[in-house]
Amino acid sequence: MKLRLIIVASVFSFLTLASEGGFKLGFVDLQKTLQGVEAGKTAKSTLEKEVTAKRTGLEKQQQQLQKEAEEFEKKSGLMNEGAKTQKQQELQKKFAELQKTAAESQMELQKRERELTKPIIDEIRSVVEALGREKGLTLVLEKNEGAVLYAQSGEDLTDSVIERFNSRSKSKKK
Repeated sequence: MKLRLIIVASVFSFLTLASEGGFKLGFVDLQKTLQGVEAGKTAKSTLEKEVTAKRTGLEKQQQQLQKEAEEFEKKSGLMNEGAKTQKQQELQKKFAELQKTAAESQMELQKRERELTKPIIDEIRSVVEALGREKGLTLVLEKNEGAVLYAQSGEDLTDSVIERFNSRSKSKKK
């Protein structure tokens, strides 16, 4: 009951601000911004190289395991039951290890992506905050997170954020 009361009061306050003309809304597409800034492009390129290296290593391991399995199939008719069972268990163990390695690689790459993008996103947020203040906006929302279903009068700051972020980065390098 209290939660409903708080929600109703919040909506009422929001509508009051909006109707008085004191509410200005802007939005930014963070994904587009991250892909548009030079630092984001560099991070994406770095990550793609790391993904390719991991994928290549995993594919080599998979091919080797496939080759062993094919050799086993050819020779299994000549093996006694004990040797067959032992080789099957060995192949199953190698397959499980390969699956574990693939899952670990995926988690490492996700962690690496966060490491590469977090500082960039933090800087983007500071640019968004500065632009919001300059433009006198009351609220700036992320465009694609599902929080905005309709934004008629909102100002899209994405291109301005990309431009300012890149100019900041260039001035820091000098």
